[in-house]
Amino acid sequence: MLALSLLGATAIGFAETDEVESPESLNVLRWQGAYQSQKLNLDKKLAGRLPDGFKAGLTSLASQQQFHSDRPIMGVLLPGASLDSTQAISLSNFKKGMIEVELAFRLKRTIKHPVADVESLRALVDVVAPAVELPDVGFKVQGAPTVFDIVRANAAAHSFVVGTPVTAASIDVEAVTVGLHFDDMPLFAAQSDSLIGGQWQMLLNLINERIEQGWVIYPDQWLLTGAIGQMQPLASGRYYASFGDLGELSLLVEP
Repeated sequence: MLALSLLGATAIGFAETDEVESPESLNVLRWQGAYQSQKLNLDKKLAGRLPDGFKAGLTSLASQQQFHSDRPIMGVLLPGASLDSTQAISLSNFKKGMIEVELAFRLKRTIKHPVADVESLRALVDVVAPAVELPDVGFKVQGAPTVFDIVRANAAAHSFVVGTPVTAASIDVEAVTVGLHFDDMPLFAAQSDSLIGGQWQMLLNLINERIEQGWVIYPDQWLLTGAIGQMQPLASGRYYASFGDLGELSLLVEP
């Protein structure tokens, strides 16, 4: 609704001033409106609680092209979103669950202001860990969802699982080979640097965009940088995600 209100206000401005906004200006308003709507909705849900973390989405060229986006999108991992890999995950808790293989990062200290560049960011990162995100794309919209619908729906954030972390300085996060198996069937293999700009640049984008939207990032929150390889539909069965030297994650999904 907020995005529509902003566009409506812009339309009124046209009538009063006879000035026509450029497509670029309208696009800026649509992004601003979508993220403002996201923030208002999440502030109500959080009611003063802190998120479990933050996530990036549409981090590949293919996913951006699918939703006609010119950038990645960001969301919030709500309290309780972090799941224990030793516990079975219930498929019935999802409307339309998906599974993504990702890397997760934690910082050394609280961040309230934008980080200047990747080199500055490297000094702030404490650990990296293997992760599996379980988005839910079953949100309701009229027609095919646009990228702005997905932003308003908190980038489809639902839950995630993180494995054993290691010191970020001990591993090259751009050179991790990941793979996903479902029961005995291989689904895909991919490289961690397949994200647009790579892991470090996407992490920088995630942190700075979240701060721009008014969030504070704390050392105990996880930062998920987006899908490595293809997002897959979530189904009942056993998933095995491998991360080279970072180890692996095994998840049991029940009906």
